[in-house]
Amino acid sequence: MTDKILCFGAILVDDPAGTSDLREVRVYYHLEDETVRVVEVPTPNSGTVQGTLVGRQRVSTGTHPLAPHLTLHHLKVGEHVRIAGRLYLVRSCDAATRTYLTSLGLAPLPDLVPHPIAAITTTPSQVATGKVRFSGDWPRQHPLATFVRNAGQVLRFYGEWADEGRAMGGVTTPVTERVELRYYLEDDTGEVRLHQLTPHQDALTPAPPHLPLKILKRAPIPKDLSQVSGAAAVGALGRPTLNLVGLKGSRAHLKDRRPQARGRPAFVGPEDLVLGNTVPVCGRLLKLCECDHFTTNYYSTVLGVEQCPAEYQYLRRKLGVPQVPRSRPLDPRWLEEPPRDPNHPLPTSVTTLVGGKHARSIRDGCEHTILRFGAKLLTDEAKDEDREFVVSFYLHDSTISVYEVPKINSGMRAGMFLGRGLVVAQGGQGHVSGQDLYAGATVALNAHVFHLSHADEFTLTYMDQHADEFPQANYNVALDEARRCLGHHQLTALLQQMASHDPGKTGFVPTSQAVAALSRALSGSTLSLQMRTALARRHRRLDAAPLARKDLTHLAALHLKRNNFDGLQDLRSGLRQRDVEGRGHLPARMVRAALVATRLPLTTTLTDALVNSVTQEDGEVEYGALCDDLDWRLRPHIHDNLPCQVDEASLVEGLRRAVDLVNYMALIADLEGSANTHHHLGGGSST
Repeated sequence: MTDKILCFGAILVDDPAGTSDLREVRVYYHLEDETVRVVEVPTPNSGTVQGTLVGRQRVSTGTHPLAPHLTLHHLKVGEHVRIAGRLYLVRSCDAATRTYLTSLGLAPLPDLVPHPIAAITTTPSQVATGKVRFSGDWPRQHPLATFVRNAGQVLRFYGEWADEGRAMGGVTTPVTERVELRYYLEDDTGEVRLHQLTPHQDALTPAPPHLPLKILKRAPIPKDLSQVSGAAAVGALGRPTLNLVGLKGSRAHLKDRRPQARGRPAFVGPEDLVLGNTVPVCGRLLKLCECDHFTTNYYSTVLGVEQCPAEYQYLRRKLGVPQVPRSRPLDPRWLEEPPRDPNHPLPTSVTTLVGGKHARSIRDGCEHTILRFGAKLLTDEAKDEDREFVVSFYLHDSTISVYEVPKINSGMRAGMFLGRGLVVAQGGQGHVSGQDLYAGATVALNAHVFHLSHADEFTLTYMDQHADEFPQANYNVALDEARRCLGHHQLTALLQQMASHDPGKTGFVPTSQAVAALSRALSGSTLSLQMRTALARRHRRLDAAPLARKDLTHLAALHLKRNNFDGLQDLRSGLRQRDVEGRGHLPARMVRAALVATRLPLTTTLTDALVNSVTQEDGEVEYGALCDDLDWRLRPHIHDNLPCQVDEASLVEGLRRAVDLVNYMALIADLEGSANTHHHLGGGSST
């Protein structure tokens, strides 16, 4: 009997007639110790505290201490029982209880019907759902309808501080500030933010942007500050006070928390926020000059008011008289003139100071021009010898950033090595400029010495096009220096070296081999790698060398293997059916249609390039050889010697790639100082 519990259903009544509200309960009888527990059945929206009414205990049947306690014989279906002073009508019992009572010979009566609880306490809809259903017009009638309807909607206004007692039109807003007023429609509150306009000089310093300053937190904005200012208005004075001195050792006074203000103060609403008007904000006047697009539409559609932007008065202030334009230009590297108007905080042509001098000014039109160089770190530490970096030079403001290239298992944390900013040159005189950065240069950036090993194609092209700004990329300067270093015998040896890489006697060699030959011939000179590259690039030629047929079939077969494609036999059958005459050749358009119909897992770009590569001069395709090339089971080394990566971008780049060649005959002629060289090669071409 340790775990045997009998359950009875009952209703709580005040008298046997049951004229008051009825509450449904469960009476649990524990056979092991003859204890009783009463729990009320939860009813949605009943308005009463529900749960356990009587904890598990022995319940006495009378008021005398020696009265017997409640037993199983007192709990009978259809009879009343008093538990803890409350009267209950036992109406039913569960199946287990009925079986147990029948085994004892106490056959209970059947359950009492009908059930009166649903008709008295809740409606059928409430019992089914457990929630109160609102009417269709609830959003318009409910007091929180404004919050629900306007949640997340904000009116934004921009203006200027004004004071009617000041001169210059009563404007007190500095020219570097922008005042923003936000009005939240959901709860009729507002806040004021102050935006700091970033000066021109901050573009050269790696400083974070200025965050808006919130000078008024979100709260209702009163029209008259005197109505809410002072202790009396907020209820600090004139409230009932309870003296607690001497009560249980207390030494304090307790005031009533309810405010005793005379009336609710008036607050700023949407009808007061009209462009051109002034709004009192914490003792200051804010003139509204403009608003955003949402605010304009809201006033036009909801309030029927057309918002017309007003003019900012602080922008019409009379500033200092500008200086007379100079007659001769300044050195483009330094700007040593003072600001045009010391009292004008707006951007001027003068930038921040570096090494006691003004840094280089902003270059308009070069906002997105970045010169990138590959670099190595010059250090005695063996662990830093293999670290690779990318040095970026921003022409817009002469700033530099250094990024470390990630390497697997290098032990170094890759990423941003030096944040973007001006870098002071060695000695503290000026800063590192574009003339100090070129391929082969050694430059110190914040106590770290880097060797610039190479530059990307965009950087080399830009420096060649602006050779007057970058002396290291000037072909004439490099040619004059090379002529002084190379004699007749050196030119002959250089020509023989380049000719050894041209077995076909075409007169062209790859650019990398030409630069390497020039570096060996000019090893003892002062020419930098950038100058040697400029000599070779003057006579370069780009020959188109897209992916060939074997490369495209290699990529296509690799795609088929990665997708485990087994439909090549279907492709062969489809092509043979199209070949009615049995010639073994089909037009290119029919072959492409067969490839698409077989649903090969190939992209459109790869399919078109593959068909074009296998198309012969007469427009026919030998489809048998094509199917053999696409059969990845016949390629045991399909993952070796890939022509390019298998992604779409690499494929497009491979279809557009070109071979970089140098006309070394013309280069030798320029180095020799004559139009045509005397060292001709048999069968060679000088074009």
